[in-house]
Amino acid sequence: MTGLVSHDTPLPVGVRLLRSPDEHAGAPVYRGISYCDAVSRAGAGEMLRVLPGSIHVCRWSPVVMGLKEPRGRFENNLTPRLTFPVAGLLLAPLDRFPGTPQVIVIRAAPDAQREMIADAGQERLWHGHAGRPDRSALPLLAPGKQTPPRRPLIGPVNRLLASLARFAPWQTLTHWLFRSRMVTVGFEAIISRTLADMSVCRNSTAIPLLTGRANVSFFCTGGITWGRNDPNHLTSGWPAQSITGEINAKTITPPI
Repeated sequence: MTGLVSHDTPLPVGVRLLRSPDEHAGAPVYRGISYCDAVSRAGAGEMLRVLPGSIHVCRWSPVVMGLKEPRGRFENNLTPRLTFPVAGLLLAPLDRFPGTPQVIVIRAAPDAQREMIADAGQERLWHGHAGRPDRSALPLLAPGKQTPPRRPLIGPVNRLLASLARFAPWQTLTHWLFRSRMVTVGFEAIISRTLADMSVCRNSTAIPLLTGRANVSFFCTGGITWGRNDPNHLTSGWPAQSITGEINAKTITPPI
C-alpha cells in the first residue's frame, strides 16, 4: 500500500523537548500567534525553537505545553498538560531534525490516519480520552468505520473557518480578540462542548509526550484559523518509537 501521503499533505513534524532554551541555539526562535502556527511553519520546512514567551496570542498552548505556569481557574483547568517549567520545544521537518524526535505530528486525511492506526496496533494508541471527542477521534476511526463521525458542528465550522482564514482582516480580528482573557475563557466554555479543542498542542503533542502513546484528533478552531490546516484532515501525534518499519515507509516518508 502506497500513496498515503500526497503532495497536498504537510510534511510530518518532529518535536522534542529542549533541556535548556539555548539548546540548538542555531535554530531561530519562533515568535508568533500560536503553537499550531509554529507546527505549520515547521511542516513547510522550517526548524524552530518554541520558548517561553514565544506565543503572543493563543492563551491555551503556552499553559498546555508547560511554557507558562497556570494561574487562575481557567488555566488550571487546561489539562492534561506538560509540567511547568518546560525550557522549550524544537520543531522541524523530519529530514532536517537533528537526532531523533520524541513525537511526530502528522496532519493528513482520515484514511491515512486510519491506516496508520491499523498498522500500529491498539496497544500503541492512547484510549484514555475515548469518551472525549474534543481530545480524541480514535473511537471514530475504529475498523469498519467508513468515514469518521464527528460532532455535528465540527465539519461546517471548520470549513467556514478555513474560508475565513485566507483573509487578512479576519486574522487581524482573531489576533486582537484572543489577546483578551475574557474572550478566551468564554470561547473555551463553548468549544469544549461542541468542537475539538487544543488539537495540535494538547491532543497531538502533550498527550503523546505524557502517555508514550499515539492520539488522533479533529482540528480545533485555532488549528484551522491560525495553523491554516485543511478542515478535512485530522491531526495526530506519534511517539517516535511507534513509527517503525512499514508505517514509516508508507506514511512518514514525504513523497518524491
